[in-house]
Amino acid sequence: MNGIQIRKMEKEEAELVWKTGRQSFGIVEGLAFQKPQNAFLAIVDNEIAGMASYKVFSAKNNQKIGYVETCFVKNKYAGKGVGTQLYQKATQFLKEQGCETAAATVKDDNVASWKLFENNGYHITGYMQMLKHYGITGTIRLWFQSTLAIATGFDIWTTIPVKRSSVSMQIFLFALLNLLILLPSLLFGGGITDLGVKAAAVTVLLASSLAGGLLFVLLSREKWHFRVTRGGLLISVLVTGLGGYWPMAGRFYPEKYQRTSKFSRSMGLEGLFEWLAILLLVGAGAAWQDQSVFWQEVCALGTTLLLLHSLPMYPFACFGGNRIWEYSKILSVGTMIISGVGILI
Repeated sequence: MNGIQIRKMEKEEAELVWKTGRQSFGIVEGLAFQKPQNAFLAIVDNEIAGMASYKVFSAKNNQKIGYVETCFVKNKYAGKGVGTQLYQKATQFLKEQGCETAAATVKDDNVASWKLFENNGYHITGYMQMLKHYGITGTIRLWFQSTLAIATGFDIWTTIPVKRSSVSMQIFLFALLNLLILLPSLLFGGGITDLGVKAAAVTVLLASSLAGGLLFVLLSREKWHFRVTRGGLLISVLVTGLGGYWPMAGRFYPEKYQRTSKFSRSMGLEGLFEWLAILLLVGAGAAWQDQSVFWQEVCALGTTLLLLHSLPMYPFACFGGNRIWEYSKILSVGTMIISGVGILI
C-alpha cells in the first residue's frame, strides 16, 4: 500500500489514539487498552491507520528489554502492510535505544501476524528461555509489565534466538502446567485425596480434548503443530485455587495462514472436534457418576470445560469457541446452548 507515513506520536495525540484504538479492539480488550505514553503512528491520507506503543525496562546485567506494548490497525487498513511497517519501525527503534532484545505479546490464534513477527526476528519464547536470558527479576518484570501473567491465550514473542520445542515437550508442558495449577487448592481447604481425584479428572478431560483435536489433524490435509500458550498462568492459579476451573490453553495450530474459507473451515472443525470429544466424555461421566467420585468430578469439571470451549469472545476464545464462531455462527450457537444446558443440569 502506498502513502503510509510512520512517525512518532505527539503527546497531545494520545487521547485521540486511545479512542481510535478502543474501537479497533473487542469489548474486553478495548477496556484493557490504556492511553499510550510512547508510540509510533501509521498515517494514511491524514488519518490514523494504526499504532504501535512501546516501553523499555531492565533485566540482568543491566541489559535493556524493549517491549512493543500494543499494536492496532484500523479494520479498513488490515492486510495492507500497515502492521508490518509499524512493527519494523518499533523494533528497529528499540534496537537503536540499546535494547539487546525486543518482546511482544500476541494472541494465540492471531496466525496472520506470525509471519510478520518471524520476518522481524521474533520467536515464541518459553519461561525457561526467558529466565536464562533475562534472569529472575527481568522475567518477572516482563511477565507482569507485558500482562502475560493475566493474558489468557497469549504468547510472548521475543528476538531471543530459540528453537521450537518438540510436540512431545509441548504436550508434557501442557499436562504439567494444568496439574501444577491445582496445587494452590490445598491452601483453601482441599485435601490430598480431593486433589488426587481432581487431578485424575483434569488429566482425562484434557486428554480427550487433545485426542479430539488430533483426530481432526490426522484427517486434515494441512500441517499442524501442538502448542501450549504461556499467557494467563496467574489467572489459572487463582481461579482454580479458589475452587473454580480455568485451564492453561493448549491446542493445535496451523503451520501456514491462508485467507480462505477452507482455512476458516479447518480452524472451526479443529475446535469443534475438541468440543465434541469433551462432550462424549461428559456424557459417559453422567452415565457413571453414581459409581464413583471420579466420574462426578469429570462431570463437574467437564461441563465447565465445555462452556469454555464454546464461548467465542475474549478471554474464552483461546479455548476454541472463536474458531467455531468464525467458521459457522449456527454451529457456534448450538455448542453454546448445549454447553449452557449442561451447566444448568
